[in-house]
Amino acid sequence: MSRIHIVVFDRTPGWTIMKEDIYVSLFHCFAALGHVVTMDCRRLEPRALNILIGLQYLSRAEVAELAASSYDYAVFDVEFIDDGMVNYKPETAWLFGPEGRPFFDRCRFFMSYFADSVRMMSDLGVFSRQMTPGYTPVLETGSRLNDRDKDIDVFFFGNVDGHRRPLLAQIGKACRLVVNTPADITPLFLRNARADRSRIILSLGRASPFHHIGPMRLIAMAHLRAFVLSEPAELHQPELAGLCSYWAHDQDPVEVIRFWLDAADLRQTRAEAAYKRMRDIDPLAPLVAVLDGAAGAGRRRIANART
Repeated sequence: MSRIHIVVFDRTPGWTIMKEDIYVSLFHCFAALGHVVTMDCRRLEPRALNILIGLQYLSRAEVAELAASSYDYAVFDVEFIDDGMVNYKPETAWLFGPEGRPFFDRCRFFMSYFADSVRMMSDLGVFSRQMTPGYTPVLETGSRLNDRDKDIDVFFFGNVDGHRRPLLAQIGKACRLVVNTPADITPLFLRNARADRSRIILSLGRASPFHHIGPMRLIAMAHLRAFVLSEPAELHQPELAGLCSYWAHDQDPVEVIRFWLDAADLRQTRAEAAYKRMRDIDPLAPLVAVLDGAAGAGRRRIANART
């Protein structure tokens, strides 16, 4: 048995709460493997493997201090890392250049929801693995309202950017829409209560160059047996198959929403199928693989250094 300490780096309480299901899922997965797990914001533990979440929020000073420290740490990042940047933000490029090299040289491993991010970090020499979130009993909390008792047609939670805003405005004119942003600082139990009151949970992508769909929204809603309708993604993500329904590129999303609002039985069938699909995902095996693989890679580095 070892100690795992999850360290959350984020910018505001609202953003931290918006990702609460991610942190809770990771916490319980490590605990299910028999580890002693703790969690905190921006505070590391000297006698634990520290899992750092929120790479883009680490300052230059924090990165330098970690590289020069005796802390044992790894990185789990839920944002899209590609083209030498986090979320295509040029201000994060320094992390993946010479300035960040000592930090990644000491990083035990890197985990991500996205294969592209794993490939980029592997190219930097970091032991890296993809993981897909799966069933976590503590996330199964919905009250399962009957469709006739739901008073929200469409529910969206997340950041509202320039790509999403006009689409949400269009949808809001056609039906009862509720939007939860990080500024609302909505705790997980309240967000889930709103999801349970909703006929459709909306999943939206981001403006180009983003081309992916975040998996945790789909996984979290599958725990509630909620129906998720998603904007089509440009990125091939086979791990998301069966977790939601999509509208096609040439379809009017408002018309598709109207169709699904009138198809209560089909929505329930799709939601139950997504729940079963989610239950088939093993979130523990990737964690075991990355812990064992990183330990083996570390032993090889030590052996090579001695020869």
